[in-house]
Amino acid sequence: MTKLATKAPQFIITPQIALVDEPLQIRLSGCNPKQTVKIQARSTDGNRNPFESYGFFQTDEQGVIDLSKQKPISGTYETIDSMGLLWSMKLDDPKKHALFTKSKSTPITVTITAELNGDTIASVDVIRAFAAPHVSKTQVDEQGMIGSLYQPTGPDSHPGVLILGGSDGGMRESAAALLASHGYAAFSLAYFGIEDVPEDLVNIPLEYFETAIHWLQQQPQVHANQIAVVGFSRGGELALQLGTMFPEIKAVVAGSPSGVRYAGLRNFMGVPDPAWTYENKPLIYLQPKNSVSSFFSYFSKLLTRKPISNLSVFHNTLKNKGQIDAARIPVERIQAPIMLISGGDDQLWPSSLFSNMIMERLTEKNHPYPNVHLHYKDAGHFLCFPFTFPSMPPEVLLSNGPFTLTFGGSANANAQAAKDSWPKILAFLDESLS
Repeated sequence: MTKLATKAPQFIITPQIALVDEPLQIRLSGCNPKQTVKIQARSTDGNRNPFESYGFFQTDEQGVIDLSKQKPISGTYETIDSMGLLWSMKLDDPKKHALFTKSKSTPITVTITAELNGDTIASVDVIRAFAAPHVSKTQVDEQGMIGSLYQPTGPDSHPGVLILGGSDGGMRESAAALLASHGYAAFSLAYFGIEDVPEDLVNIPLEYFETAIHWLQQQPQVHANQIAVVGFSRGGELALQLGTMFPEIKAVVAGSPSGVRYAGLRNFMGVPDPAWTYENKPLIYLQPKNSVSSFFSYFSKLLTRKPISNLSVFHNTLKNKGQIDAARIPVERIQAPIMLISGGDDQLWPSSLFSNMIMERLTEKNHPYPNVHLHYKDAGHFLCFPFTFPSMPPEVLLSNGPFTLTFGGSANANAQAAKDSWPKILAFLDESLS
C-alpha cells in the first residue's frame, strides 16, 4: 500500500549558503509517491536580467526527489547533475539573448521552487557567494590604476594574482574574490571600458600593468616573489604578452587565449589601431580581415537573422605566415609555467588552434617550465573562469546592432569544462607559486 505524505513538502539544500564553486545538493521531500513535480530556479545577473531554468521530476516511493540521483523527465538540462539547474539557466524571454553578467563580487541569490499542477508547494532561497567571510576588499585608485584587491584577512602573507578581463573591459571582481577565498591576494585590474581608464581597447600602455605588478609585490601581505597573472580571451593574450616581458611573473593562466597580438577594439569591433604599446611604441599586431566568401556569409546570416561566427575572419588572417611571425607572442621568453584553457567549439576566435600553436612553440624552443593545455572538445569561448553559472545561455548569443554573435559550445559542455578546469587552475597556481 502506497504511503501518502503527512508533512508539507520542503527543500533540503546542502549547503544553502556557500561559495559558487562548492557542489550543491538539492532534495525535495514530503510529496506523495509517483508525483510529477516541476522544480524551477530563478535568479538575476549583474544587469538585473532575469534568468530561469526548470526540470520535471517524478517523486520516488518515499515522495522524494534528489537532483544528485535523478535526471529530469524534461527541462532545460537532460543529465543527472545536482548543479544542472544553475548552469542551464536562460533569459526568461526566449526572444532575447544575453550573457549572465556578473563582474562584482556580491553574492547571487537563487530562488528554487517546486510546483505541482501549477501550484507552488515549496520554495527556498540559495546564496552562492564569491567571497568567503574571511576575505577583505580594498578599492585601488592610485598611481593611475583602477582596480580591487581581495585578500584573506589576518597577518599571513599570500601569493599574489593579477586578474585581467577580456574584450568587454571593466573588472572581474567576482574572480578576484573567489581566488582570495582560496588563499590568494587577487588584484582585479581595469584597463579599459570604465571611468578613469581608456574607453576602448586601443593603445593600452603595458607600463600600466608593470606598475600594477610592482604595486602588488609591495603590498604587506603579498609574497613579492610569488606573482601570477590570469587572463581570459583578450586578457589571455595580454597575460601571455606580459609574461614575456616581466620576469616577476611566476605563473601564467590564459583562458581562451590568442598566441598572436591582435588589433584594438572599439565597441567590440576591430579597428586598424594597436591594442598594446610599450615605451610609446605600438606592438606589432594582426588585423582580422574578411574574405569575399565570409562577407557574403555574414550578409546572408544578417538577412536571415542567424548567429554569426567570427572563425572565418581569424582563419583568413592566419594564412599570412610573415604577418603571424611578426605579431606572434614570443611565449618561449616566459620564465614561468603556463596553463592554457580552450574550447574546441570556440566560435569567437580559434582559441584551441592558438593554444596548440603556443604549445608547439614552447616545445620547439625547449621551454624549461611545466606547461599544460586543457582542451575541451565541445566547449565554447566562455568555459573556464571563474567557476560559476558558466556561459548562460549555452551559445551566448550577443546582439551587437544588427549582428548576433555566437560564442560556441553548449550549456552542458561549458559547465563540465568549468567544473573540470577550476580545481586544475587552483592546483596549477598552488604548485607554481609554492
